[in-house]
Amino acid sequence: MDKPEEPPPADPGPPRASRLTTVVLTVSLVLVVLIAGVLGTIAVLMTRSPDSPFLGGASPQRLPTPIHFAPVRETKAAPCPGEEAALDDTQTTCYLLEDGVTVNAVQEIEAIREPDGTYSVRIAVAPAFKQKLVDLIDEQVTDQRQVAVVLVPRTVVAAPIVTQAMDGDSLSIVGFAKAEAETLAARLAGSTAPPATAPPATTPPDTGQPNTGQPDTGQPTTGQPDTGQPDTGQPNTGQPNTGNPAADGALDPKFDSCKEAVARGYGPYSKGFRAEYEWYTDVDGNGIACNSGDIR
Repeated sequence: MDKPEEPPPADPGPPRASRLTTVVLTVSLVLVVLIAGVLGTIAVLMTRSPDSPFLGGASPQRLPTPIHFAPVRETKAAPCPGEEAALDDTQTTCYLLEDGVTVNAVQEIEAIREPDGTYSVRIAVAPAFKQKLVDLIDEQVTDQRQVAVVLVPRTVVAAPIVTQAMDGDSLSIVGFAKAEAETLAARLAGSTAPPATAPPATTPPDTGQPNTGQPDTGQPTTGQPDTGQPDTGQPNTGQPNTGNPAADGALDPKFDSCKEAVARGYGPYSKGFRAEYEWYTDVDGNGIACNSGDIR
């Protein structure tokens, strides 16, 4: 009796990968995708503009007029024919400058009240300019040199003495009255027009009396400091003069000492910004006359 014919073996087909191999391949593919994505993100961050904030910070503000910071080599009375110099607002002083740093964008410019009652102007520069400015300021600390703050191309709006290294991402110009600090901060940020130059030489000399627009009657002065207001016969309140001398060309009255000036409501005066600085002794040598350190 014949045996039944056995069916031929089934075709095994293509070889199948083991479960472990499949898992390994899947994980590898995911890692490749993730790594490619991270590298792409880094490439984007590295190629962004240096003025752009890092990881979503506040965007820097582009300045309408760049600010140039430069060490002062020498100052001279204007005019300075043949000299490549920057001038102050009143066109009376020439500043001969060394190489400096030009800042085109800032994080913020603001007026801040200091613990001693004076005001400062804080300038926080954009990241692209920070290190260059830090290096420039740090080089001036040892000799406590002046650094001119110049509105490009050649207008010096302040020339403070560097007394300490730059703090973080900002520097501060100190020794102002409130109105002066606010005016300077707005001007550096490009919010206001430049102050007018000093009046022509036909302006009558300061007699110590307020300018009321009336002719001189020949009466003696009252000995009161100039308040900028007409004489109403009321006593002086002792409030400080917050006017900007660079804007109107006027100076505060001159007293025998800082103590007397402060008692009458005047000061402090910053070197390179207020002409009255030269009248008094800067006792603590910080570039500001008639501040708390000078009243002894």
